[in-house]
Amino acid sequence: MDSTTVSNLAQSFSLAVPLLIAAAFAWAIYRAGSRQVVVRRLWQLVHGKQEIADPQIRAFVEEEASLLSFRMLAGVPVSSLEKAHQLIDWAKSNDIQMYRLRLCGDLFDPDTRQIRVEDLPSEWALGLKCARLLLCVLLTVASVGILFFDRTLMKINETERHFFATPSGLGTLGSAIPFGPSPLKAVECSRPVSANAARTAFTEREVEILCGVLKASETPAYLKTALNDQRWETAKLLLISAVLAWMSFFSWASGFAAHKLSKRRIDPAISGIQLNLALHD
Repeated sequence: MDSTTVSNLAQSFSLAVPLLIAAAFAWAIYRAGSRQVVVRRLWQLVHGKQEIADPQIRAFVEEEASLLSFRMLAGVPVSSLEKAHQLIDWAKSNDIQMYRLRLCGDLFDPDTRQIRVEDLPSEWALGLKCARLLLCVLLTVASVGILFFDRTLMKINETERHFFATPSGLGTLGSAIPFGPSPLKAVECSRPVSANAARTAFTEREVEILCGVLKASETPAYLKTALNDQRWETAKLLLISAVLAWMSFFSWASGFAAHKLSKRRIDPAISGIQLNLALHD
């Protein structure tokens, strides 16, 4: 990767910093289930650590802060602080780690402490989600490899033949693998066409066309631009595939975790808490 490409990438990343900060705030609001997490931070920036004078309001603010803290740290959207306490006690008594409940996502109701069985995906649906995840991961890994690939994929229009181009030569797709055909270089175009064709795996007509390309004065600049364009397109593909892989993982993981928790058939009731029954004599 040349210095120009590195400089362009660094400039793009610096411009992306504000977007990343905005995305972090958006994630915090989504995670806490309320924009109060941002409002509270702004309040602290303005007023510092000055305590609220009114005790009732101070108690309310502290309770809201505790609820938001639980939602942020646990990632489980309970509706109230009381429900959070109950969920903590229930998880401890049943030896359930909080991250497993977080993985279940919308398939777990934190207030009733039950799996939404009616929304559970089928085994076939889970298999399809897993296959989609593997495909996205494969695409992401391939994008990373292509991003640092120093060959540009091009095509000979006359023969519809795809080939790899580098500043030092032009080779068939097989030239990228060890012990593959040798690439065609400009200094070798003085040799017989038949000899170059046998050595490079191109046809004689393709050798004639590519030698004309190699002899052109504008070819080095064109190849450099084409390689940069390919890397930018690959970077876009990498970003998209990484996001899809991230989404696919949680889509599969939530179903898998919910199925596993559902099979345990855990009583949603909290041990030690008695039901308040309206009994009359």
